[in-house]
Amino acid sequence: MFEDEEYDDYLWPGEPTAILIMGKRQGTKKENKQLLGRVAMAAALWYRSPYPKPYIMFVAADKVNGLADAEVVKTLLTNQFMIPGDYLILRQKTNCTLLEVRLVRVLSRIYELTHIFAVTHLYHAPRTQRYFNEVLAHVSVIPVHPQVWQPLSELAEEMLFFNELQRIMSDSLPGPVDTLRETLIEIILGYLHTLDRQGRVERWLAKRIRK
Repeated sequence: MFEDEEYDDYLWPGEPTAILIMGKRQGTKKENKQLLGRVAMAAALWYRSPYPKPYIMFVAADKVNGLADAEVVKTLLTNQFMIPGDYLILRQKTNCTLLEVRLVRVLSRIYELTHIFAVTHLYHAPRTQRYFNEVLAHVSVIPVHPQVWQPLSELAEEMLFFNELQRIMSDSLPGPVDTLRETLIEIILGYLHTLDRQGRVERWLAKRIRK
């Protein structure tokens, strides 16, 4: 689909690599727009990547109205965004960022991944990168943000549904109130992690803060 020389300055490691979609489990969870935005960002990155294509991983166990997020992710990627199911690694196991990171560490070893690109929103990116830095050296966090997705628009001719991806990503951006709430939560969870590296408090909170 793409000429190799177009990607000389795009530093994707060799196979196997993976794009990880981080879960979303509180705050704006009812609308699930942030999860949808992360899925759309992952799809855009997957199409932007050269061959061999990376896996796409999702390990969160959250649900909305009885529907598992893993099913939402699978349906969007395979049916709407036309990504072959063979590239998906789906596990419904975790209920907080800390456990996501620990499970991904295990999957990284099983699949012998050379690099992982973790997709989340900007407010969540610092804590995600911090957690990964503690257990894996080959993870880069990519935020769902216009400065990241707009350069991908050069693929519009090859990826006819990019406008739809961009709309979903734009709709997923939290407003000022949501951003403030999410940022405060991130500060609190980051502080708790400093005091409790085993994550006992974070895991306990994860079971009770969902909405």
